[in-house]
Amino acid sequence: MLRGLFSGVFWGAILVGGVLAVTSLLSPLPATVKPQTNADAPADTEDTSQDSGAVAQESQADAVMEEAIATVVPEADGSDAPPLSNTASAPKPETGTEAAALAVPDAPESGGAVELNEETPVLPNPQAESPAVPVPDSELSISTNPTQSVAPDVVENEAFPTPSENDAAAEAESLVTEAAPIEEAEDITPSAEAAEEDMVEEAAVRESLLKPATDLNETFEQRTSTRLPTVGANEEESVEALASRPVEANAEQFENAEEKPVMAIVLVDTGEAAFDMEALESFPYPLSIAVNTLDPNVAEKAADYRARGFEVLAMVDMPADASAGDVEQAMQAHLSVSDSFVAVMEGLDDGLQSSKVISDQVTEALLASGHGLLMQSNGLNTAQKLAAKEGVPSSTVFRAFDTGEQTAVVMRRFLDGAAFKAGQEQGVVMVGQLRDEAISALLLWALQDRAGTVAMAPVSAALVTIN
Repeated sequence: MLRGLFSGVFWGAILVGGVLAVTSLLSPLPATVKPQTNADAPADTEDTSQDSGAVAQESQADAVMEEAIATVVPEADGSDAPPLSNTASAPKPETGTEAAALAVPDAPESGGAVELNEETPVLPNPQAESPAVPVPDSELSISTNPTQSVAPDVVENEAFPTPSENDAAAEAESLVTEAAPIEEAEDITPSAEAAEEDMVEEAAVRESLLKPATDLNETFEQRTSTRLPTVGANEEESVEALASRPVEANAEQFENAEEKPVMAIVLVDTGEAAFDMEALESFPYPLSIAVNTLDPNVAEKAADYRARGFEVLAMVDMPADASAGDVEQAMQAHLSVSDSFVAVMEGLDDGLQSSKVISDQVTEALLASGHGLLMQSNGLNTAQKLAAKEGVPSSTVFRAFDTGEQTAVVMRRFLDGAAFKAGQEQGVVMVGQLRDEAISALLLWALQDRAGTVAMAPVSAALVTIN
């Protein structure tokens, strides 16, 4: 019920709104209001003179000023007025006169062609005058500066001239001259004779090879060349010379069946520290000992160490200002103290690399004596490389694992590093002091696994293997 009530109210409101809208549209508009004009305004009849606030009476000063201004200012006359412009229109032109007709140009008498004067015009730069046509009847002249060669005589009525007898004779003579061989001086040198002999032998062999074989059992003479090298007494002598060198003769036997990296241990006998010789002899790997050649007992020490199976090195120092002659004599003196040296080791004081003169002379001395060379590490090791290039078995000390102050732990750590380095290169040489601490550290290190990665070798094997 309520729904029907609301529905009726809603539709009723819509219907009423529509009716009102239609009624508003159909009803007329209201009348307009007429605007008020100035004529309709009420007239102001009241006197406003009192409200203006002006003074009723003028002062005497104002009257005097007006009279003065009136006397000073002249009256304007009509001469100063600007002239008026003429606004009248211009006269209309006459179109019927003869002047308005277009003027026709006179026709030229020559018909429009360009007339040339008798004078020749000047040619503009960079043009030039055309060459003159040669006159057929005129004779051509030939310049005689420089002097021209004489023209040959031309035979009339002949297209191809016949060569004369003199020309034929000259041509035949030139052919004979060219055909004649030039005699060369006979080569009588030994090389020429040997070459001639080889040519004869090759011709004979070629001739024999071309002949058919008549008997398969036939033997021929074996020919050998005398200029080719042969294996004979010279090679045997060189092998014996190499074997007699101290670096080979005083070396201990060494075999590297497993081809492991080589590691050599050199102990320096300074004569200051005591050591146990029995412990040194019981070491399971080969060792090498360096002895200073200035030691008073160097000969006895070198012989004793060599007899116990150790390789011995001569430790040598050279003064920095030594000359080549001094080095040569000093090397002979150092090496003559003992015959047990396998190589020369650079000393720890002045050394052998103070100058190139010293190192070069040491290399020459060792080439003559046949000893090896062990140098201290110095920069790029140029002296050692030059010695190896000359043919001296040489190497460089990788590191000193004992200088007299290191403990056993530090020594073993240095030895482990050397074994690792040997695996990267061909091998290494380590140097230490001949004292009980170093020997015990070597014994303990030899029992570790790192020692099994290298082949412990005498110093001679390292000098030959390591370059």
